[in-house]
Amino acid sequence: MKSKIISFGLVIVIIILVIVGVSKKSINGLIKVGVIAPLSGQYGVIGESMKNAMILALGDKKNIELVFEDSKFDAKLGLSAFQKLTSIDKVDMLVNMDSPTLEVITPIVRNTNIPVIQMFEATSHEKDSIFQLMPFSYALFSDLGKLAEKNYKKIALVYGGVSDVLSIDAEYFKKGIKSQDIIVDEVRLSSNSDFRSEITKMLSKNPDSFTLILAMNDGVKFLKEINVLKGNKKISLICDANTEFIVNDYIKAVGTSTFEGCLSTNLPNTTSDQFKIDYKNKYGSDPMIAADWGYDAITIIKKLESISKDKWIIEIQKMSFDGVSGKVAFDETGTRFTVSENRIFKDGKFIKLE
Repeated sequence: MKSKIISFGLVIVIIILVIVGVSKKSINGLIKVGVIAPLSGQYGVIGESMKNAMILALGDKKNIELVFEDSKFDAKLGLSAFQKLTSIDKVDMLVNMDSPTLEVITPIVRNTNIPVIQMFEATSHEKDSIFQLMPFSYALFSDLGKLAEKNYKKIALVYGGVSDVLSIDAEYFKKGIKSQDIIVDEVRLSSNSDFRSEITKMLSKNPDSFTLILAMNDGVKFLKEINVLKGNKKISLICDANTEFIVNDYIKAVGTSTFEGCLSTNLPNTTSDQFKIDYKNKYGSDPMIAADWGYDAITIIKKLESISKDKWIIEIQKMSFDGVSGKVAFDETGTRFTVSENRIFKDGKFIKLE
């Protein structure tokens, strides 16, 4: 009788351990994650690299499903992708990889309370369900303004594009400059602007430098025009972090010499060497800048497996871990903390400015 009781007790213990093990693994069943990314268009290479990194991070996990939609870095397409993912695919959370999409979905997201892991800069930062995995970038532009002021006396501030983020970037750039008198011209552009006319006006102010706070298509168009119109004038280029991310694509369009000596302020390179090796082993190429954020987005999602969905937002806010992109931790608005590094373009690449 005693042995039967012991045996029965062992069976109960085993059942409990199995239940606990299962609950720790996942209490949510299948987790569906909608991913909105520029998988084609001017930022397609970055979107594809992030997608690859997310798939690499996911590994052979079967209880997390990624549903990808291509936004082409276009707000309308991004909104359509959001509506499909939330109303048809019924995803549990979102990963969004572009700023134009975030601008149009933010009011909807705040009403639905669905968790969103955002890769690039938001126009505003509030305590909500949106968590920006890209470290706070506006501070980079203030630091870029400080760096520019140390090196130049007459700056033309050139900015604009499809996202309000770029205009805010320009405002932060100005905040970093103590003497606003050194900004001799402020040029706000759109794809419909008369670039030739705007550049001619800018050159009449005799700037010794100009910024390039533009979306890539507009940036390429601007650089091609100014390379023709400036003649023998020596004008230095000031690169923003966005330009640095895709400088290889710029080089294909306008050549390496355009960027020689260009100053930039960006995030320090904290990407894990092991991540770079694993990525190259799987895909046969190096990861693009920001691919490590895609990997860490999956790390965050994995940490939610054993947590009920109604507590996900609270848990993401409290997270702090060493990811492949460096330390991941969020401030009270759900924005990742940041530090900056000054760089210069030299011999075909950006290096740390000593």
